[in-house]
Amino acid sequence: MDITIVIPVYNRKALLRHTLDSILRSPWADAPVIVVDNGSTDGTDKFLETYCEAHPTVSFDSESVRSAAAARNRGLSLVQTNWVYFFDSDDEFEDIPHNWDQSVDMIAFPTRQKIENKVSVRAYKPVADPAIHILNGMLSTQSMIFRTSWLKEVGGWDTSLKIWDDWELGIRALLTNPRMQWITAKAYHIINVHPDSLTGPSFRSRYKLQLEAIGKAFVSVNRTDIRNTERCRKALMLHTYILSGKLLYEGDKKASAQCRDFIDSTFGIKSDGAVLGSFLEQYTAAGLRGAWKIAVWNMTRKKNL
Repeated sequence: MDITIVIPVYNRKALLRHTLDSILRSPWADAPVIVVDNGSTDGTDKFLETYCEAHPTVSFDSESVRSAAAARNRGLSLVQTNWVYFFDSDDEFEDIPHNWDQSVDMIAFPTRQKIENKVSVRAYKPVADPAIHILNGMLSTQSMIFRTSWLKEVGGWDTSLKIWDDWELGIRALLTNPRMQWITAKAYHIINVHPDSLTGPSFRSRYKLQLEAIGKAFVSVNRTDIRNTERCRKALMLHTYILSGKLLYEGDKKASAQCRDFIDSTFGIKSDGAVLGSFLEQYTAAGLRGAWKIAVWNMTRKKNL
């Protein structure tokens, strides 16, 4: 299959060999791999020089703008194949789907994640509804394969975002009504979630960056047709309420109050769904799980009425 794997990397010398070796052990060992160093200071660049000399399918470049999104876009600009797949430098590659529909713009499939040695399949709903993705986050970096030319038309990754850039890209992509293929038979890879990863488990240390991503998504949503706009606005608001609840659960009332201020200024105090949002906030703050499932059920029920 005509595909390139792009990996952004920053100070991952100790982990990068494991990731690259896992690709070369996989059925996609012959696929070109482009590693983009994002200004590492731990000797990652020297390691890559040696590794690429020994493995001709692997090449590397650099990106001075410090963000994973900028590094991914740099890699995207170098891709010469019809398809592109992005992978992170601290995860283990296993496989990606084979023989997909060549007429589509985007392929999506489930992945697994590992938190504190516990492995689980990430939430995944195979529906091309941007409002559901806003709440469910089923489209992550490692769960999307793109037609290279189409991704460039969409605009690639938002370089202003430090985290949740894949979530934002998923929203923007679905808002264009792409030709999609959803694969459900297998969950691929193990995505390692740890304190030093961009998807670390603490919300209080990253909520401001998450609010930035929600704000960017809000701008994209407002550029679409009215049928999508109202539902996606509500989904973004419910998502923010749930984030506020997670901050309360972590004991950060100040951060939660900032989320509430963001909700009031962005969506309005009397927005549709505010009552449900407040309930989901308190539900999450109490340590109960599955608030996003309640929100998805509400959005799905509303759509089917």
